[in-house]
Amino acid sequence: MDDFSEILARKRQGSLKVYLGYAAGVGKTYAMLQEAHRLAREGLDVVIGYVEPHDRADTLALVEGLEQVAPRKVAIAGSDFTEMDVPGIIARRPQVVLVDELAHTNAAGSENGKRYQDVLKVLEAGINVITTLNVQHLESVAERVESVAGVRVQERLPDAILRRADQVVNVDLTKEDLRERLRQGRIYSPEQAERALGGFFSYRNLSFLRELCLREASGDQVRKIEEQEHFPRHSAGDVIEGVMVALSSSPTDAETLIRRGVRIAHQMGSPCYVVYVQRPSENPTRIDSGLQRVLQGNLRLATQLGAEVVQLAGGDIAETLANFASERNVRHAVFGKSRLSPLLERVRGSFILEFLHDAVGVDVHIVNTTPRQPGQERA
Repeated sequence: MDDFSEILARKRQGSLKVYLGYAAGVGKTYAMLQEAHRLAREGLDVVIGYVEPHDRADTLALVEGLEQVAPRKVAIAGSDFTEMDVPGIIARRPQVVLVDELAHTNAAGSENGKRYQDVLKVLEAGINVITTLNVQHLESVAERVESVAGVRVQERLPDAILRRADQVVNVDLTKEDLRERLRQGRIYSPEQAERALGGFFSYRNLSFLRELCLREASGDQVRKIEEQEHFPRHSAGDVIEGVMVALSSSPTDAETLIRRGVRIAHQMGSPCYVVYVQRPSENPTRIDSGLQRVLQGNLRLATQLGAEVVQLAGGDIAETLANFASERNVRHAVFGKSRLSPLLERVRGSFILEFLHDAVGVDVHIVNTTPRQPGQERA
């Protein structure tokens, strides 16, 4: 699809606005509802598609006065669950619909497995959506959150969904104020709050999550500036620095490398390229089928995270990567730590050192992965 066709396709779709936060309780839903009331006062047709008030008095008060499209009920094993009624929203055709918790996993038997897929369908119908999201649910950061906070993020969504947003608003709150809200019982029950303060809501974890959120929102602003062509294309080279992730056919740390590269790119508002150089010995007729499946799985993950997958062919990996870096204005290259011992590297040679020699003006990031520790908390 050419650029003009893409513009026309987007014009027919609704706009997406995301209130992005770093933890529960920072005020995303509250801010979304406040905007809904403001838009309604201005004469726009605004409805609630799905809002999760979590029994918070301030949030419940803001729900009052706004029309709601009744959620549909789903019965599973004798329990009732409520989900957003996508057909009902499309039939109602409001100008703006509010949809809370974008990363939510729908109940079994729903048309779509994830709420963000419901939202995409609403957008395709030409309805504008305002939604909320915590940064740890982005696919590219989930692994880092698990490593730092020791919590497995079960509900995830592709980073491309956030980049689809026409506007991203960072809902920020100091760590001290957020922890005070917890103590006051304004986020969780007293028992839950006490556990959270010593666990996920520790100062260390909140500092890490808040920095992730600020960086993500900052990267989004750079992307929007580029899309609006505030930087002319011929002069953008000094601003937009590409990020390249180099994959071998069977890296043990591929997921970590890809996620790290995507995060670096997002923080700078830059394109990310996941590059695999196929050597003559690795053509499809000669490479082991198991390795080929692993490689294709890694490349699918890269696409899901929004990176551009590039497959090249060449006998000299370092030279091939250096030429690609020069062509695409790559200024940051991400490699995994060599699995060879220092002695073997001296004997066989290091293609990373060769790349450093061949690639001019490229910063090299060597990622030393740490295996997941058993017994980590899952959430």
